[in-house]
Amino acid sequence: MTVFGGSRDVPLKELRHPECFDRVLRGFPREGHWVDAEAEPGVSAMAGVLDRIRSLVVDGSPVVTGFTAVGDAWACTNPSAGRGISIGLMHARVLRDVLRRHPDDPAAFATAFQGLTDDQVAPYVHDQLRTDRRRVAEMDALRSGEPAPPADPDVTAFAAAAMEDPEVFRAFLEVVLCLALPAEVLSRPRIAHAVARRASEVPASPPGPDRRELLALIAG
Repeated sequence: MTVFGGSRDVPLKELRHPECFDRVLRGFPREGHWVDAEAEPGVSAMAGVLDRIRSLVVDGSPVVTGFTAVGDAWACTNPSAGRGISIGLMHARVLRDVLRRHPDDPAAFATAFQGLTDDQVAPYVHDQLRTDRRRVAEMDALRSGEPAPPADPDVTAFAAAAMEDPEVFRAFLEVVLCLALPAEVLSRPRIAHAVARRASEVPASPPGPDRRELLALIAG
């Protein structure tokens, strides 16, 4: 079980204590039963997670040759999405292809590697970065008692349709697993029709405590 919160949300830091973690999780009807299992080694905290993307080519010219960054060394995103391994493997394949073409020309290698990285891998990173920005904005709004910013209607309808339509669910998994970008699967007529049917619906909030109730659970 994993609980995510903003790094500035000080009360949530109490979740590092097992008794607090279990008490809070039991406040969520769909997930609470999971904490009845025996956990080893207990609660582990992860902090200081950064979204980052690097480029070793600036204004079309490599700033260093004979060296490159691959996978997480090139770009890292919120690990809650579990995309790091998929993106790393995609990037390693690009590295292999470019090395075959430019084994003895460091400058040509650096430029070509950056170009293919931007074309084939970076779109998945930027898609996750957009998702992260929306989620952080939502968490910040909930913490401060402000209205949450409007969600992307296409993304919301896509996720809702995936829960009731097997074909849409498979397309949704393609996006999650970095096999296709959202724009690609949403352009398919069958998927577009299913998503359009849900576009005007306001999704129900999942069952669980509101902010006030959450703070009460943390306080015990």
